[in-house]
Amino acid sequence: METNLKFKPRVGIDARPFAYGMTGNSRYLHEVLKKLIHFNSPFEYYLYSHKEFHPVFEDVYESPLIKVSVYDKFQIPGFLWLNYILPKELKEDRVDIFWGTLQMLPFFKMNIPEVVNYHDLNFISAPNTMTKANYFQHKIFSPITLRHADKIFCLSKNTKNDIHQNFPRFKEKLTVIYPGVNQKTEGLHVNPPYDNFLFTIGTLEPRKNLKTLILAYIQLKTENPNFPLKLIVAGRVGWKEKELSDSLLKGEYEKFGLYFLQNPDDDVLTFLYKNCYAFLFPSIHEGFGLPLLEALIENKICVASDIPVFREVLTDEDIFVEPLNIINWKEALLKIEKENLNKRKKVWNREDWSWDKSANSIEKELNSIWKKKIDRLSF
Repeated sequence: METNLKFKPRVGIDARPFAYGMTGNSRYLHEVLKKLIHFNSPFEYYLYSHKEFHPVFEDVYESPLIKVSVYDKFQIPGFLWLNYILPKELKEDRVDIFWGTLQMLPFFKMNIPEVVNYHDLNFISAPNTMTKANYFQHKIFSPITLRHADKIFCLSKNTKNDIHQNFPRFKEKLTVIYPGVNQKTEGLHVNPPYDNFLFTIGTLEPRKNLKTLILAYIQLKTENPNFPLKLIVAGRVGWKEKELSDSLLKGEYEKFGLYFLQNPDDDVLTFLYKNCYAFLFPSIHEGFGLPLLEALIENKICVASDIPVFREVLTDEDIFVEPLNIINWKEALLKIEKENLNKRKKVWNREDWSWDKSANSIEKELNSIWKKKIDRLSF
């Protein structure tokens, strides 16, 4: 990476989320960077990864205002790259601030300020929803990351409270930076072969709890064959839900009016959000829950698990359900249809949830950190 001339302070970013397609992490980073990267930005941004980026993010990584470094000498696990390759690259490129986007900073403290995105403390609050490898990695290295970070960007008040409760000495480092949402116009001409449907989205893994929702829907349709609403499940195959994944992929539940869309593109997703009867979100645990914002901006009623983070977003117009209670989910689905709850009575206030606001908050924190660094160097 060419770094001969240096006009602005440099922010190096762990851009590995861009290697895995559109996920919650990558969408957050993508939308924020679209706002942060502009000619008058006070910073230069450098993206680093151990894998090639997915083309869906090319509007960011191909910008002439950004530098990209993908380590391609040989394949290396992300954890080893983060700890042994990345610090050398940051030093060579004379990066001034490092921004970790995956809840992880290098094991050894670097001589530059470090900030980190924090989505949740799953390894404490929901360990049974994690793979063993992921659990032990976060259990061992999260305290180190929190100690090394100069600032911790929490996606929600719930995450901030969890960190404060479990690691009170890091209180002053914590700040909440909510994600935003854009109302999209794509998908208006998409015409999937179904209508009059409920919609949910998520990876097929324990944390997303789609199995409970699907069982509730099948029981409801078995007991009430005339229930008129179909259920569309969009997402991708994850881990520890092989039997459910196989059944969905084979279309075994279509006889009940339940359809699975694997890795739908943005046009299809936009159509689903705009045209669903109501949106369902049964997660056991979330750092935030971006899909709720996507539904709310389309003025949809949401039926969601009763967990603290969702209370930060939803209102008394929405329906909260005990996450693992199949009977409660059936009752909620019946209520949605019986009471015609297919549109919000009050217009949702989108002004509180803009990507401009998220990006401005991040830039403000980076400026503050840079100023502190300059002040220290001046003594």
